[in-house]
Amino acid sequence: MNTGQMMLVVCALILLGTTVLTVNRNSLNNGTILRQTELGIYSVSLATSYIQRATELDWDQKTIGGLVFINVPMPQPPNIPSADATAPGSLGRDGTSELQGQDNTYNDFDDYNGFVEDTSITQVCDFHVEASVYYVNQTPPYTMNTTNATWMKEMEIRVNSSINRKVFSGESAGTDTIRMRYISAFYK
Repeated sequence: MNTGQMMLVVCALILLGTTVLTVNRNSLNNGTILRQTELGIYSVSLATSYIQRATELDWDQKTIGGLVFINVPMPQPPNIPSADATAPGSLGRDGTSELQGQDNTYNDFDDYNGFVEDTSITQVCDFHVEASVYYVNQTPPYTMNTTNATWMKEMEIRVNSSINRKVFSGESAGTDTIRMRYISAFYK
């Protein structure tokens, strides 16, 4: 084998090695993207399940067991009794029967204010769930209202999941957060 043929073989091996590394890198990136997508789907599903549980409950502690009008800065129909809704600073669990982290003991929408739970899905990941509930203004852009009750409450669910991202320079952990919001309005 002469020098020209040897150079061709060396160039062919370098080209083959570069191609193999590129294919390997793309395969690893696709695996990482698939894993991130899977965790995102689980996070959205988890957040949606908490929102669905909350919307199945009564709107407020004062509306449990029947329709009750609440005092908000709107005209009330005549001859209908009214009751005050839960004050903005008192949203959350109402008593000792509603246990932190055990949403099966909750009886109204705003009991989820301050909800915190760590959930582990076998062979997937650990998720950290936090919820906040607050009154919102009744006109766009529906900003938070901390001074008085309105006809609308907003629930914000945050789901954090830890992701191990494999990078060529090593392995680093990251946290992805999914935030979902839902507005629940009181109406008859």
